[in-house]
This record gives sequence, C-alpha cells and structure tokens, in this order.
Amino acid sequence: MPVYTWNGMSSSLNPSIDRVRNAERIGEAEVRVFRADQYLDCCHDLVDGHQAVLQAYGIKKLTTFNREWIGDPDVIVIAAVAKGIGVDGKTERVLGGARMHGVRDVEDMPLIKAIGNQDENLARHMQAYADEGAYELGGMWNSIELAGMGVEATFLIQAAMATLTMVGGRHLFALTSPVTRRMQAPLAFFTEEGIGQDGYFTYPTEKLRATIARYTFPENIEAVQPQVRELLENIWQDPERASFNVRGPKGDLKLKFRIEV
Repeated sequence: MPVYTWNGMSSSLNPSIDRVRNAERIGEAEVRVFRADQYLDCCHDLVDGHQAVLQAYGIKKLTTFNREWIGDPDVIVIAAVAKGIGVDGKTERVLGGARMHGVRDVEDMPLIKAIGNQDENLARHMQAYADEGAYELGGMWNSIELAGMGVEATFLIQAAMATLTMVGGRHLFALTSPVTRRMQAPLAFFTEEGIGQDGYFTYPTEKLRATIARYTFPENIEAVQPQVRELLENIWQDPERASFNVRGPKGDLKLKFRIEV
C-alpha cells in the first residue's frame, strides 16, 4: 500500500501550521464517489463544509460555489466521510470533497462561467476536448482534520482520475491556483497553453492567477508518479473496497474507497 508523505499542504487553501497540529486525530475515512442525484444529504453537507472553509480564509464569493449541481446525474461527487457525531447530531461527518462535471455543453462548464470572459477563444479551445469526452474537476476542499493526519487534497484528485475511465471520460480539467499547481506534476496534469494571458487568468480575486490543467487518459498515465499509478490500479481492480494507509504526523490513517458510478 502506498505511504503518503506529509508536506504541510492540504488543499487549495493552506491552513496554518498551528491549526493543523491542533486538529482532531482521524483513524479512518471513506472516500465515496457517486452521482449527484444520489445521497442528497451528503451533497448538501459537502457544500456546507466547502463554504465554511472558504469563509475561514476570507473568500465570500466563488463562481463554482453553489448548489445548482445537486440532483444532476451528470455531476459526480467525491466525498471524504468519517464516523463521528457532528454539531447537527449526524453520525457521519464530511471532511472534504470535490465534484466532476460532465461536459455536455462547454458554455455550461464552471470554468467557462468563471473565466470565459477573459478569452473569447476559450470555449472553442475546450470544444475539441469535450467532443472526445471531458469532465471538469472543481469545488475541491480538504478539512483541517485530514490535513492534520497528513492527507493532501490529492487523494480527491486521484479518486477522480480513477473514476474518469469508469464513466467513459478521456480528459479531466481543473482550474488551478498557485498551491494546487504544485500538485500537478505527480498526477500528470499539464497546464493548457495558448489561452488566456500566456496561460494565466485572473481568478478568484484580482491578486490571484489561475491556470487550466488537463489530465488525458490513456496518454498521460505513463507520466503519473509510480505510487499514484499503484493507487489507481488498485481502485480499478476493486472500486468498492480498495483501501490505503496514510502515514502522517499523528499516526496512521486508513483511507477506504467506494466508487458507485
């Protein structure tokens, strides 16, 4: 089983070291992948958790933050869930997640809605990929609890990469920030060129620059880091019961994967 190393980065939003060190210890979490017309309560919990993370870092408005996707079978949800009583009395807590939007009309892509007005040729650029089968990964967030256990948000991306082949997808896109761009190389996501301002877009604030990253299967699989490739292959072999151990600063965490698409 792969062992993931701790490097202090948990998601697209970097928590303070003190908050990570003081976070609750989690022994086991399950990564569930399902279509957004199932498990609606979990979908809403995912949005609530994402909103709390954004507000903690002063981000009050984000184009990709909404509930419009809930109930849409073309959207695939990735949720990290752990046992434990939350403030609402539920017996499970959502500790992170993301979603994959199937591209049927490029004008409906979250990234087009977010930055399409900055490049009039962006929709045409994306259309060629959409014709071959594309998904957009977005809404990604990771909790302080998982960060404290040494779990980066990359496990959500890896779940999406594994799922891509199961739903007939070929391309997986993501709108990336300076922090998430550092995740790209081991996962064989490459920055799209020839768009925006030398590949960059202003988003989500005037001070931040975003890029568009793309993973393509099967061409990019050979460039995936070996331990990530091992994880993907194990999920493909047993999509509903694959599990991996993560070794972090607070001990071991067992990550279980259950893909139902």
